[in-house]
Amino acid sequence: MKNFKKILFILICILLAFIGGMFFMNKQTEPEITSTLIQNRIEQASDLVTTKYHYTKVGKFENSLNLNGWSIPLTNKYFILTFEGEIQLGTDLSKANIEISDSTIHVTVDKPTVISNSIDESSIEVYDETKNIFNPISVSDYKAFAVEQKEKALSEAKKKGLMKTAQKNTEKSIKQIISIIPDTDDYNIEVTFKE
Repeated sequence: MKNFKKILFILICILLAFIGGMFFMNKQTEPEITSTLIQNRIEQASDLVTTKYHYTKVGKFENSLNLNGWSIPLTNKYFILTFEGEIQLGTDLSKANIEISDSTIHVTVDKPTVISNSIDESSIEVYDETKNIFNPISVSDYKAFAVEQKEKALSEAKKKGLMKTAQKNTEKSIKQIISIIPDTDDYNIEVTFKE
């Protein structure tokens, strides 16, 4: 009977130790949501492209040689062409600032900026161009034209609200990135933009 009580006592102690260990281990394995954890996940996205704006344009370049403000006859040069381009806007997430308070994750990022603005060279079609021997069209003319057209396209896109769209898309993308992290379902995510 004494042996039975000893064995029973030892089994109960082992069972309690096992249950206590399981409870303790279970508590330790619960992931803790920290700003560092979220920062690491967000930084993996690095330069986050949130908005793409495609444009198709017809452009004309015209120039002539001048002498004292007067256009010299027979030196006029021009070309007319069509082209397509793309503007990409996004945010550098490596500069994000993350704070966690209570059940809210505050993410502060830079406002979206232009990551690229490029003309698709394969889309360029020349419709008309002069072959002037006194003032021939040069590569620098095409280059200056491309720079000017990119600036015009960006200006038009901004007037159409591209920057606001990029901010909305950035906010949505950041929330999606954070919501993928386990155990963030109970957190409210707030995204603000630096001025």
